[in-house]
Amino acid sequence: MAETVLEQQMRRTGEQEFLSSEDIVGKRVKNPEGYDLGEISSLRVGLPTGKVAYAVLRAGGMFGLGAKFFAVPVEAMVYRPGDDVFVVNISKYKIDNEPGFTEGEWPREANWNLIESTRPMGPPSQEEARAVTRTEPPPREVVTTERVEVREKPAHEEMPIKAAEVEHRATEAQPITEAERPVAAGGPSLKHLSAADLQVYLKGMNYPAGKQDLISHAREQNASGDVIAALEQFSERTYQSAADVSEEFGKIK
Repeated sequence: MAETVLEQQMRRTGEQEFLSSEDIVGKRVKNPEGYDLGEISSLRVGLPTGKVAYAVLRAGGMFGLGAKFFAVPVEAMVYRPGDDVFVVNISKYKIDNEPGFTEGEWPREANWNLIESTRPMGPPSQEEARAVTRTEPPPREVVTTERVEVREKPAHEEMPIKAAEVEHRATEAQPITEAERPVAAGGPSLKHLSAADLQVYLKGMNYPAGKQDLISHAREQNASGDVIAALEQFSERTYQSAADVSEEFGKIK
């Protein structure tokens, strides 16, 4: 009987990396700060689509007892071949304090609320790879102080204002129309936007949902103009889950 090998496409600095399920299961998972989060214990596949719904992160426990499990989106994982680990933007504090789920109570979808941010996670240098060995938990809170110095503003001499200057200032004070208003900067550009970036702004989305529902929810989450522009290119159909959204995003990239 022929052996079926499950392969899942992984994102790594703009390239495509293909790994078999045997290569993925058992690998350690760390966050960008280098803290060990646990290991991949299995991949959950949805049927009849045959798509990988999420990777199961097993954290804590001794000899397989008392472990917690988390549904990590595969799109948010980056493979670092130099360290042979997966890196994902999840805080160690969240893994230690959230309950996760137990075996036998498998969620239907990945938990995007685990993802902390969308900063890039490229392969590290050799020095960074050696540094990814810390296991102590990160500090819960960092308090910084800032010194503010107040100085008196020097008095300015009064200078006569010409009529031409008054007219010029009045012209500059004209209200800006909505069409002229610049788009707020921030967030990844459409060229560098990934499925993980998009899903961050769709946290808490109630499925099934239409295209306009996705756009409205992203705006409520203060999504950047590039995120809205990407959603506006989506097809007018009903999206049953976050996996459907990621699949649609892959078509417009």
